[in-house]
Amino acid sequence: MMDVCTRRRASRRLAVAGMAAVALIAGACTQAPEIASPVNAADAFIAAWNSQDGEAMRSAFDRASSDEWRVSELETFLKRSFEKGAIESYEVERTGDVPVPTEEEIDAAEGPIAAPVRYALTYSSDAADEPVTLDGTLQMTYSTEADEWSVRFDRSRLWPGIEGATGFKVTTRWLQRGRILDRNGRVLARGSRQRRSYPLDALAGSTIGHLEPLTKKTLAGAADGHQPGDLVGASGLEAAYDERLAGTPSAELAVVGRGGKVLQVVGEKPGRAGEDVRASLDARVQQASSVAFGDTVGGAVVLEPRSGDILAAVTAYDVNPNDLVGASEVNPFNRALSGLYPPGSSMKVVTAGAALDTGVVKPSTRLTGPREYQGVRNFESKSYKSLDFATAVKFSVNTAFAQVAQKLGAERLLSYARDFGFNREPVMALDAAKSSFPFPEDDYALMWGSIGQAQDLATPLQMATVAATVANGGVRVEPRASIDDGKDAARVLSAKTARTLSRLMEDVVEGGTGVKARIRGVRVAGKTGTGEVDVDGKRKNHAWFITFAPVQRPRVAVAVVSEYGGIGGEVAAPLTRDILVRVLPLTDK
Repeated sequence: MMDVCTRRRASRRLAVAGMAAVALIAGACTQAPEIASPVNAADAFIAAWNSQDGEAMRSAFDRASSDEWRVSELETFLKRSFEKGAIESYEVERTGDVPVPTEEEIDAAEGPIAAPVRYALTYSSDAADEPVTLDGTLQMTYSTEADEWSVRFDRSRLWPGIEGATGFKVTTRWLQRGRILDRNGRVLARGSRQRRSYPLDALAGSTIGHLEPLTKKTLAGAADGHQPGDLVGASGLEAAYDERLAGTPSAELAVVGRGGKVLQVVGEKPGRAGEDVRASLDARVQQASSVAFGDTVGGAVVLEPRSGDILAAVTAYDVNPNDLVGASEVNPFNRALSGLYPPGSSMKVVTAGAALDTGVVKPSTRLTGPREYQGVRNFESKSYKSLDFATAVKFSVNTAFAQVAQKLGAERLLSYARDFGFNREPVMALDAAKSSFPFPEDDYALMWGSIGQAQDLATPLQMATVAATVANGGVRVEPRASIDDGKDAARVLSAKTARTLSRLMEDVVEGGTGVKARIRGVRVAGKTGTGEVDVDGKRKNHAWFITFAPVQRPRVAVAVVSEYGGIGGEVAAPLTRDILVRVLPLTDK
């Protein structure tokens, strides 16, 4: 009878001996029950592997594998292995049929019943331009007692076919870093990261920037492909355009053994050399402005009004980037772009523009200019019994502007201040501070804020854009650090208002507080400012002057601040004149 009936499993024969005897007597044969499917077991394990479900994977392990791995250890191993290989995704697939043992094979087996499962493990990695597929075999073992299959799993299963494999290793190599050029093609920065050099030395050093090594702490914020120790842009243009300058690294994905020995390179990815960046800076204008600025403590910015291009950014105590290559935790302070100072009466250009544009005043509007008005004082206690608005601008009369500010109101002044660039981050990639004009909570704050005091703070860059907006017919163009970047422009004042304000600012230079900025044969428009601050109980003044020239066809707008320098008309105006005298011939196209 045993010759014609399918054999039952040996482990079950004693349990069913009585039933078998009945079957013999009846002349019948009972069909053996089916064993657990190795196919289903293999597919379930692969599904758990694909989902990195450590608990489900471990539940399918044989005893030896289960003893070797805790769930947390398994999941950590998978995660770290994939991170080291820059693995974006992976997929495990069964690539062949799983042999299903027969009852006869099970009964005849003297040891564990094994079923090999062929699989393909395909990795997608940032270090390989094509998916990487490794083929291997999983060993499954059948338990007759539990009627189930288990999987033998060890670390090598992640790198099948590569003997001695213990992990991934990604090696990157950065290609040539792009150059930084000025608007005329003059080299400002060149060379590889390790051999970076800056031909102009300290000229515009803080604006051009420097390179510093990445640390484990700063690595998270860096572009893909970087490793600790890589030199990256840390300040200035080097930081602003780091990704463009750096390009992308070539990469190699390798499987390694003990000690990190490379066993097999399994993937590669070509890199791309960095691109040159054409800065808006003009090295000639920068040089001329720096010479004129001399050893003044403060900052100066020269803009091209129509494009917003920063032609020069001069800051006291500028750095030489050649001395900083590879230096860590160095933060050059660029006063031209990030120095924040009370703008003083240079802010009156914003207030005047808003009042003229909204019809609150005309140049002929009559005002009074007492020494003191509701807590606002005139500088050096001057007084004017009666004057028109044009004269108030010309001689920078605080108390007259305080009255205008009251008529204008906080909401409208705040709105125009924002349109002029206050209270918002500069759009350009190059780092620069946000200038602020806080909402005036009462008339006192409104009046003082309208003349650049209270809590007003501005950078030379911001005040240069104020002058440039008037010069450009009332259209403000966002400052631009690279001539390859797009332009972002918006109208702030009507063209008529801009023309009127230009005439008033020209009068400031021709016969007002800014006469020391006059240049023979050149029509210059400007506004003085004296930002008052208290330092250790003593009153000190930041000297300001903002300007554009020539009035009839402005080529440059300039803002200068002399830190604790004194009175704007006495210090900053002649300083700005010297810059214009040197710069205007260089911009006459």
